[in-house]
Amino acid sequence: MKIFFYLIIFFIMISCASNKQVYWCGDHPCINKKEKEAYFKKTMVVEVKELKNENFDNKSEIEKIMQQAKLDEKNRIKKNKDLIKENNLDKKRQIIEEKKLAKQIEIDEKKMAREKKKLARQIEVERKRKIKNEKKLAKQADLQKKTIYKAKSKSEKNVIKIDTNKGTLKINLNKFEDSVDKIIKRNSLRPYPDINDIPN
Repeated sequence: MKIFFYLIIFFIMISCASNKQVYWCGDHPCINKKEKEAYFKKTMVVEVKELKNENFDNKSEIEKIMQQAKLDEKNRIKKNKDLIKENNLDKKRQIIEEKKLAKQIEIDEKKMAREKKKLARQIEVERKRKIKNEKKLAKQADLQKKTIYKAKSKSEKNVIKIDTNKGTLKINLNKFEDSVDKIIKRNSLRPYPDINDIPN
């Protein structure tokens, strides 16, 4: 009876022992029963592996070096990705800057073209004004010549010639008009008196 009792305790201990088994579906552990059954239907093979508690202290130096190399490789890949992203951002920024610069150049060129047109119009207006003024001055000169000619002819008409034995005597009838013209010319540069300044 003692033996029977010991056998029961032995079986209970064996059944209570944590025996962790994992089904493997190819190169990775199966997630659930459905995946295990699907893999079994496909290949007719299912592996069972026991999981052991691995402590980091029990790992060999090679495994530690391998893990460190994997970490380093991940860090290197991450840095490369970051560099590529930064490079792409720089390229995008450069493209945006070039577009802005091209727009600014185009705006400046349009502004310069408008300025040139405006300047050309102003030059044309000035040229026309100059021609107009020259014509006006020419007309005025012609009018002055005509008036001078008329005045000469009038003065010749207003002059009386008298032939005497001693010679010819010329009498000018426009003496008053000549005197007025002389007075006006002489006083044109003088200041005018203040007619509002009345003494008390």
